[in-house]
Amino acid sequence: MNPQQLILNSPALMVVMLVIGACSNAGAPAATGLVEPSPSEHDRTLAEANIDSTDYQAAERLLETKLIGLVKNITVTPNWLERRSAFWYKREADEGHEYVLVDVTSGEKSPLFNHEALAGALSGVLELAVTATQLGLSKESLNDNIDNLTAETQGKSVTCDLTAMSCSAEELRAPDPSLLNSPGRSFSAKSHENNLYLVDTATGEERQLTSDGEHYYSWGKLPDSSLITIPNKKSGRKMPPFGASFSPDDRYLIAPRIDERKVAVNPFVEWVPTDGSMRPVMHQIRTTFAGDRDRLVADNFIFDTLSGKAVPILVPEEYRAGLGATPLGWSVERGQAFMVAGTLGLKKSALFRVDLATGQGEMIVEESSDIRVEANSYMYNRPTIWIIGDGEEVIWYSDRSGWGHLYLYDAQTGELKTTITSGAWLVQDIHRIDEENRNIYFTGGGREAGRDPYFRHLYRVPIDGGEVTLLTVENADHHFAPVPSPQFAMLFGLAPPQPVIRPDLGVLIDTWSTVDRPPVTVLRSTVDGSIVAQLEAADASALFETGWTAPVRHAVKAADGETDIYTVYWAPQRELPGGKHPVIDSAYGGPQVIVAPRNFVDAFSGRNPYGQAAQARLGFAVVTTDGRGTPLRSNAFRDAGYTEFTQVGIDDHIAAIEHLADKYPAMDTSRVGIHGWSWGGTFSGQAILSRPEFFDVAVTGAGVYDYIPLYPGFEFAAGIPEYADGSPYRGEPTDYPANYEKLDITRMAGNLKGKMMIVYGDADENVPQSQAFRLVDALIRANKPYDLLYIPNGTHGTSGGALNGYTMQRRLDYFVEHLLGVEPPADVIISYGQ
Repeated sequence: MNPQQLILNSPALMVVMLVIGACSNAGAPAATGLVEPSPSEHDRTLAEANIDSTDYQAAERLLETKLIGLVKNITVTPNWLERRSAFWYKREADEGHEYVLVDVTSGEKSPLFNHEALAGALSGVLELAVTATQLGLSKESLNDNIDNLTAETQGKSVTCDLTAMSCSAEELRAPDPSLLNSPGRSFSAKSHENNLYLVDTATGEERQLTSDGEHYYSWGKLPDSSLITIPNKKSGRKMPPFGASFSPDDRYLIAPRIDERKVAVNPFVEWVPTDGSMRPVMHQIRTTFAGDRDRLVADNFIFDTLSGKAVPILVPEEYRAGLGATPLGWSVERGQAFMVAGTLGLKKSALFRVDLATGQGEMIVEESSDIRVEANSYMYNRPTIWIIGDGEEVIWYSDRSGWGHLYLYDAQTGELKTTITSGAWLVQDIHRIDEENRNIYFTGGGREAGRDPYFRHLYRVPIDGGEVTLLTVENADHHFAPVPSPQFAMLFGLAPPQPVIRPDLGVLIDTWSTVDRPPVTVLRSTVDGSIVAQLEAADASALFETGWTAPVRHAVKAADGETDIYTVYWAPQRELPGGKHPVIDSAYGGPQVIVAPRNFVDAFSGRNPYGQAAQARLGFAVVTTDGRGTPLRSNAFRDAGYTEFTQVGIDDHIAAIEHLADKYPAMDTSRVGIHGWSWGGTFSGQAILSRPEFFDVAVTGAGVYDYIPLYPGFEFAAGIPEYADGSPYRGEPTDYPANYEKLDITRMAGNLKGKMMIVYGDADENVPQSQAFRLVDALIRANKPYDLLYIPNGTHGTSGGALNGYTMQRRLDYFVEHLLGVEPPADVIISYGQ
């Protein structure tokens, strides 16, 4: 659940938080205007609501991982042929795949090559049967003449002459994962025994750039606070030097030195060793806790790849800890790098122009706020700050007006040149900058009156300001993928999305959908958005054959009675006696993401939270809501309740359920559950403890229940801790900042009235097990009963983690038992994999 600590305290690097918690109404029913069953009828309803293994199996078929691949041709990923007005893509056929060539002028589609002939050529060289629609290729690359194909298959690299239809194959040589290649491929950088090395690509010669590295004072080592230290250690995973980045001309390498020597240890015990040994294994992870004076220190250096000389990057001390090592742009001619940094709690953010020869950083633009300054609309995406030309100008994102918009600055003088966009709507992400014609292509939300403000629409605006042109007119969410943050890309191997906007060719590729309408992909004009051709209409027939039913998205009023919030409703898919269905709030509630599905893909495959359709199949009415305190709206919406955004969000979730119950009388608001994972575990735990009159049952997984005995990084949402001496640092081990007391969920333990199950994994570095233990301790001291689910070797996510089929089944069981009042079936095993 780590917001900033993941990479050098950079707030854009929060680990994505998944969800799995549960809560329900143990007190008086909410006032919905519905006539509740009499006690005898209510008891009869519960007694007759039998759930058997057939129901569970049907629910399992609706889990997100089981639905992967059932919707064909969700989108089109173009491969542009640079010297011709065309692109090709790989589409899903009835069986397997086929390759399609598209002429962008006419929109005409045709086969990319002779599939049957290529299948024959591949069969011969691979010595196995290959069919026309099951060529089995990946990482395909074609030349512009479409007469030469390279690809990977069956552990081999293949090259095919598409004119002669002949292929050759050789054993695939995997790239070295420990190397970072320079853009021009002159060099590679690597880390060995805590030092940096430069490898000449042509000769293989290695030059040692540093010689003073040591364990916990390292060049290139991923810090322990990356939250993946244990699985990396156990797997022996190799990675390129942490945080390193080459300049576009290969001349300079920027890399941080990480000092963890003074950071205290947070122990993790592997009680059931995965290597089969008997003695528990201790993993000593160095992790800063909120309030610690002794913290991780990262100092960024610039290395001249020609001379080997290194100089430190110098910025003001208050920005030092928040300076990421990856530049957002460069000026090759001037020898400059452009880097962004934030202060503690994101009270300030600044763009620095760094001289690559001296390391001196000069502040170009600075923003400040009493609450927080953000570099984009969504924390996990690349900052919406773009350098234009060779360092002449910068497009700067700011929410200074109360809404996130774009501004143009002179990147050398820092002068504000113009306001590019403005108004009561939000710029979401920049997707293409056409420097030749000085246009920006970006997604925005809330600009079109009467439309869902979360729907992404693509617009064009001049860099110098002027008329904003809508290019996607359909009232739907348009799926333009953002660029991930550089650190996320490095840690998780995320490639930037393929470019879908080509101003030079006059076209763009647009996919749109709603929660109940499958995606449509078209080729559009970049001039006026007119459709050149329809490329694909997704086939969701196999999805619907599973029994999956599309949810419904609604705008309802928040707890303040004025603000519109958006919620998605999954109607119960199993009739219960009496026609009344318990409600489950599938929640997350973290301040950095939205989770209520806004398109068809989110609706059937979203995993944050997950399991809504499966819960609906068992007879529950399921709701997922984005309340106030979450992003992609105005500052006022995002900052509502600061610093108690979770409580504001909980009250908004209650308001959403009550509004929906007026529309859907089948919802029984006298029986309400909630579940969530990570920040959703925080949210669901606080929900049942702060609003026990509404929520009856909670499954709270991997939640943070007290922000202070945890790594720092939450200050942007929870405020900067204020200890007795006025500083953000702890004096004595028992000191606690007064302004965090209201955020401490363990202090609410005495409020518990309903049923609560706490879930945690003992290898979860993201939310350490000590958080679960603190809540357990508080419940014991309050003499409150609770249930506990412990997952040995469970990490934070789904892959080998605590969020798995077993926890899914136990969550379903908990709701069936405590909301429906019936015994869950014993003769069933649920898996969450495919």
